[in-house]
Amino acid sequence: MTARQVEAGQGWQWVVEGWRLFLKAPGLWIVMLLIYIVISIALSFIPLIGGVADALITPALMGGMIYGAAAVAGGQDLEIQHLFRAFQDRNRFGPMLNLGALLLVGYIIVGLVVGGFLASWMVGGGMMSGTQIDQQTLIRMMMSTGMFVMLIVLVVGVAITMAMFYAIPLVMLAGSPPVQALQDSFAACWLNMGPFLVFGLIYLVLAFLAAIPLGLGFLVLGPVTFGAVYSSYQDVFVSNGLLQKRTQL
Repeated sequence: MTARQVEAGQGWQWVVEGWRLFLKAPGLWIVMLLIYIVISIALSFIPLIGGVADALITPALMGGMIYGAAAVAGGQDLEIQHLFRAFQDRNRFGPMLNLGALLLVGYIIVGLVVGGFLASWMVGGGMMSGTQIDQQTLIRMMMSTGMFVMLIVLVVGVAITMAMFYAIPLVMLAGSPPVQALQDSFAACWLNMGPFLVFGLIYLVLAFLAAIPLGLGFLVLGPVTFGAVYSSYQDVFVSNGLLQKRTQL
């Protein structure tokens, strides 16, 4: 599915639209986000399978939030059940679960990369500590290795974010196959690097402000974010007839 390129200033407009959708039903948005958070926390307490289950259903829950944004944008009332829309529709649940499985694979890749570098770092540091190499050189080598690991994680993390950003609404709202949605999402983000940089910078500022009142600001920023993602999806994929079927509500 081909995306269109939009102006850099649209990054700000996405945030504005997300805020407008939030103001339509602020109380319900916050309740939905709290339910989402409670589910994730509850799963985190389950050994081994909890983390896997959380990764698998995360796209479905995110898709539910975006579904809610689509409903509000279409003039409907926001409902708590929108959060679980993917679980109520087998045509959506399977693909969203597959998207979660692909996300889990991404997490595993990041973990393997970090684990591999840390293991080689520790082994290499232990071997060098017994040689004639001075301590300052050893510290510099270990620091450079650590920075390289952080760079790799950052690059992989950004790539995963780009692949998932539009994949969730594409699967949830347009019925795209998961793998194709990931490819289209990455291509769309790459094509629209300008507005995404604007959006990212604004989001960093908003996240900093949200963290000040004991992190309570994220109860507002969270729903605004989902509204902004939906607005961006509409702008990049739906406008100008790029999607014949606007939204499968």
